[in-house]
Amino acid sequence: MWVSMILFAYTYERQLTSFFLKRATIVPISGIIATHLLREVIKRYSWLLQPIKKEFPRLLVAVVVSCVFCSLICMGGEELFHLGIGKMGFTTRLLTKILDNGLFIIPWFLIYYSYHYFENIRRQHERTLKLKALVKELELKTIKPDVNPHFIFNALNSIRTLIDENPSRARKAITELSKILRTPFPAQRK
Repeated sequence: MWVSMILFAYTYERQLTSFFLKRATIVPISGIIATHLLREVIKRYSWLLQPIKKEFPRLLVAVVVSCVFCSLICMGGEELFHLGIGKMGFTTRLLTKILDNGLFIIPWFLIYYSYHYFENIRRQHERTLKLKALVKELELKTIKPDVNPHFIFNALNSIRTLIDENPSRARKAITELSKILRTPFPAQRK
């Protein structure tokens, strides 16, 4: 905000007077205070965790209130340092300040909210993947005792001896073994 005001001064060849520097200090400070309070409200009421459609009206009101609050702080600072600009009435000055400060607060809010909203989605997706991996791991741990390695070892040795003595019976044994292994284990049945 401060940088944009300095760039504005250089663009329109204004001098950096004490009036301008005071104003260029008041505006960013009031913006920092207002946006920090807006951030605290968003965090306190967990608006980032709710669906956007549900929270949109509250967020809109919060941003407008933040712009009004920032404008009132600016106007108070300008009065404190006698930086009154022209002979505008209070309402006109307030509306002008709200629009002026809204040009900074609204983009800040959109960036802040978007970043944290998508970060929360990413974290939720990560938690979901971890839970899926944990479920798979638990399924494997419950299946492991069901598949007795000695049973498979003995079955394969028996089939190996049958291959030489009775090939057709060995084929049947392999078919039966594959059926047994293909059948879901108790942990997998639903």
